[in-house]
Amino acid sequence: MHLTNYAINKTSPEFQKNDASDNDSTGHKRSLTFAFKYIESMGFDSKEVIHNIKDIILKTIISVQPMLAHTYRSCQPDDVENSMCFEVLGFDVFLDHKLKPWVLEVNHTPSFVTDSPLDFKIKKNLINDTLKLLNLSYYKKMKFKREKANEFTKRAIQGKVRQTREEKDALRIKKDNYRTKKDKKI
Repeated sequence: MHLTNYAINKTSPEFQKNDASDNDSTGHKRSLTFAFKYIESMGFDSKEVIHNIKDIILKTIISVQPMLAHTYRSCQPDDVENSMCFEVLGFDVFLDHKLKPWVLEVNHTPSFVTDSPLDFKIKKNLINDTLKLLNLSYYKKMKFKREKANEFTKRAIQGKVRQTREEKDALRIKKDNYRTKKDKKI
Protein backbone atom coordinates (compact mmCIF):
# COMPACT_ATOMS: atom_id res chain seq x y z
CA MET A 1 0.00 0.00 0.00
CA HIS A 2 1.09 3.54 -0.53
CA LEU A 3 -0.30 7.02 -0.13
CA THR A 4 -0.53 9.45 -2.99
CA ASN A 5 0.34 13.11 -3.18
CA TYR A 6 -1.40 15.24 -5.78
CA ALA A 7 1.53 17.68 -6.11
CA ILE A 8 3.78 14.76 -7.09
CA ASN A 9 1.26 12.70 -9.06
CA LYS A 10 0.25 15.57 -11.35
CA THR A 11 3.75 15.54 -12.86
CA SER A 12 3.37 11.93 -14.01
CA PRO A 13 2.90 11.38 -17.76
CA GLU A 14 0.04 8.99 -16.84
CA PHE A 15 -1.83 11.61 -14.80
CA GLN A 16 -5.29 12.37 -16.19
CA LYS A 17 -6.63 15.88 -15.61
CA ASN A 18 -10.28 16.66 -15.19
CA ASP A 19 -11.19 19.08 -17.98
CA ALA A 20 -14.74 20.06 -16.95
CA SER A 21 -16.01 21.59 -13.73
CA ASP A 22 -19.41 19.94 -14.12
CA ASN A 23 -17.97 16.43 -14.59
CA ASP A 24 -16.33 15.21 -11.39
CA SER A 25 -16.22 11.56 -12.46
CA THR A 26 -13.20 11.74 -14.79
CA GLY A 27 -9.52 12.26 -14.18
CA HIS A 28 -7.40 11.38 -11.17
CA LYS A 29 -8.66 14.19 -8.93
CA ARG A 30 -12.29 13.96 -7.84
CA SER A 31 -14.69 15.98 -5.71
CA LEU A 32 -16.05 14.93 -2.31
CA THR A 33 -19.50 14.82 -3.90
CA PHE A 34 -18.25 12.17 -6.34
CA ALA A 35 -16.49 10.24 -3.56
CA PHE A 36 -19.64 10.05 -1.44
CA LYS A 37 -21.78 9.05 -4.45
CA TYR A 38 -19.23 6.32 -5.19
CA ILE A 39 -19.38 5.12 -1.58
CA GLU A 40 -23.20 4.94 -1.87
CA SER A 41 -22.94 3.02 -5.17
CA MET A 42 -20.78 0.43 -3.41
CA GLY A 43 -23.61 -0.17 -0.90
CA PHE A 44 -22.22 1.80 2.03
CA ASP A 45 -23.89 4.57 4.03
CA SER A 46 -22.16 7.80 2.98
CA LYS A 47 -23.98 9.76 5.71
CA GLU A 48 -22.27 7.62 8.33
CA VAL A 49 -18.89 8.14 6.63
CA ILE A 50 -19.50 11.91 6.53
CA HIS A 51 -20.47 11.85 10.22
CA ASN A 52 -17.31 9.92 11.10
CA ILE A 53 -15.13 12.33 9.10
CA LYS A 54 -16.73 15.35 10.81
CA ASP A 55 -16.24 13.65 14.17
CA ILE A 56 -12.52 13.01 13.65
CA ILE A 57 -12.00 16.56 12.34
CA LEU A 58 -13.80 18.00 15.37
CA LYS A 59 -11.69 15.89 17.74
CA THR A 60 -8.53 17.02 15.97
CA ILE A 61 -9.50 20.69 16.31
CA ILE A 62 -10.37 20.20 19.98
CA SER A 63 -6.96 18.64 20.60
CA VAL A 64 -5.10 21.63 19.15
CA GLN A 65 -7.51 24.40 20.22
CA PRO A 66 -5.39 25.57 23.17
CA MET A 67 -2.38 26.01 20.88
CA LEU A 68 -4.46 27.83 18.24
CA ALA A 69 -5.91 30.12 20.92
CA HIS A 70 -2.45 30.84 22.33
CA THR A 71 -1.07 31.65 18.88
CA TYR A 72 -4.03 33.92 18.18
CA ARG A 73 -3.71 35.78 21.51
CA SER A 74 0.04 36.17 20.93
CA CYS A 75 -0.59 37.81 17.57
CA GLN A 76 -3.75 39.75 18.51
CA PRO A 77 -3.46 40.58 22.26
CA ASP A 78 -5.99 43.45 22.20
CA ASP A 79 -8.76 41.61 20.36
CA VAL A 80 -11.22 41.01 23.22
CA GLU A 81 -14.03 40.14 20.76
CA ASN A 82 -11.91 37.50 18.98
CA SER A 83 -12.76 38.94 15.58
CA MET A 84 -9.59 40.09 13.86
CA CYS A 85 -8.57 37.04 11.84
CA PHE A 86 -9.36 33.45 10.92
CA GLU A 87 -7.58 30.47 9.47
CA VAL A 88 -8.63 27.93 6.86
CA LEU A 89 -7.33 24.48 7.72
CA GLY A 90 -6.93 21.71 5.15
CA PHE A 91 -7.56 18.18 6.42
CA ASP A 92 -6.12 15.19 4.56
CA VAL A 93 -8.29 12.24 5.57
CA PHE A 94 -7.65 8.63 4.57
CA LEU A 95 -10.46 6.05 4.53
CA ASP A 96 -9.37 2.48 5.29
CA HIS A 97 -10.98 -0.69 3.90
CA LYS A 98 -13.79 -0.40 6.50
CA LEU A 99 -14.28 3.29 5.58
CA LYS A 100 -12.91 4.36 8.94
CA PRO A 101 -11.41 7.87 8.57
CA TRP A 102 -7.84 8.62 9.64
CA VAL A 103 -6.38 12.12 9.72
CA LEU A 104 -3.12 12.03 7.77
CA GLU A 105 -2.24 15.67 8.23
CA VAL A 106 -3.67 19.11 8.82
CA ASN A 107 -2.43 21.90 6.58
CA HIS A 108 -2.58 25.32 8.21
CA THR A 109 -1.82 26.88 4.83
CA PRO A 110 -3.69 24.74 2.29
CA SER A 111 -3.01 25.41 -1.36
CA PHE A 112 -5.49 27.48 -3.33
CA VAL A 113 -3.69 26.84 -6.61
CA THR A 114 -6.06 25.47 -9.23
CA ASP A 115 -4.93 23.13 -12.01
CA SER A 116 -8.28 22.21 -13.52
CA PRO A 117 -11.80 23.60 -13.93
CA LEU A 118 -13.04 21.18 -11.23
CA ASP A 119 -10.28 22.29 -8.86
CA PHE A 120 -11.18 25.93 -9.52
CA LYS A 121 -14.88 25.25 -8.82
CA ILE A 122 -14.15 23.40 -5.55
CA LYS A 123 -11.73 26.03 -4.22
CA LYS A 124 -13.94 28.93 -5.33
CA ASN A 125 -16.85 27.38 -3.42
CA LEU A 126 -14.61 26.89 -0.37
CA ILE A 127 -13.64 30.57 -0.40
CA ASN A 128 -17.27 31.64 -0.90
CA ASP A 129 -18.42 29.44 1.99
CA THR A 130 -15.64 30.83 4.19
CA LEU A 131 -16.73 34.41 3.46
CA LYS A 132 -20.35 33.47 4.21
CA LEU A 133 -19.28 32.04 7.58
CA LEU A 134 -17.49 35.31 8.32
CA ASN A 135 -20.77 37.13 7.66
CA LEU A 136 -19.01 39.88 5.74
CA SER A 137 -20.91 42.53 3.84
CA TYR A 138 -20.24 45.85 2.18
CA TYR A 139 -22.73 47.53 4.54
CA LYS A 140 -20.89 46.23 7.64
CA LYS A 141 -17.56 47.33 6.19
CA MET A 142 -18.83 50.86 5.54
CA LYS A 143 -20.42 51.03 9.02
CA PHE A 144 -17.12 49.93 10.57
CA LYS A 145 -15.20 52.57 8.59
CA ARG A 146 -17.65 55.30 9.72
CA GLU A 147 -17.32 54.21 13.35
CA LYS A 148 -13.51 54.21 13.13
CA ALA A 149 -13.55 57.66 11.48
CA ASN A 150 -15.82 58.95 14.27
CA GLU A 151 -13.51 57.45 16.92
CA PHE A 152 -10.51 59.06 15.23
CA THR A 153 -12.22 62.46 15.14
CA LYS A 154 -13.28 62.12 18.79
CA ARG A 155 -9.72 61.21 19.84
CA ALA A 156 -8.30 64.09 17.82
CA ILE A 157 -10.60 66.51 19.62
CA GLN A 158 -10.52 64.99 23.13
CA GLY A 159 -7.23 63.16 23.19
CA LYS A 160 -6.89 59.38 23.51
CA VAL A 161 -9.80 57.81 25.36
CA ARG A 162 -8.97 54.44 26.89
CA GLN A 163 -11.47 51.73 27.67
CA THR A 164 -12.22 51.27 31.33
CA ARG A 165 -11.86 47.89 32.97
CA GLU A 166 -15.68 47.67 33.13
CA GLU A 167 -15.98 48.30 29.38
CA LYS A 168 -13.41 45.59 28.62
CA ASP A 169 -15.23 43.16 30.95
CA ALA A 170 -18.56 43.98 29.26
CA LEU A 171 -17.01 43.20 25.87
CA ARG A 172 -15.68 39.87 27.16
CA ILE A 173 -19.12 38.96 28.56
CA LYS A 174 -20.71 39.91 25.24
CA LYS A 175 -18.20 37.69 23.42
CA ASP A 176 -18.81 34.76 25.80
CA ASN A 177 -22.59 35.09 25.38
CA TYR A 178 -22.20 35.18 21.59
CA ARG A 179 -20.05 32.03 21.67
CA THR A 180 -22.57 30.24 23.92
CA LYS A 181 -25.42 31.06 21.52
CA LYS A 182 -23.28 30.01 18.55
CA ASP A 183 -22.33 26.70 20.24
CA LYS A 184 -25.99 25.93 20.96
CA LYS A 185 -26.82 26.37 17.25
CA ILE A 186 -24.16 23.82 16.27
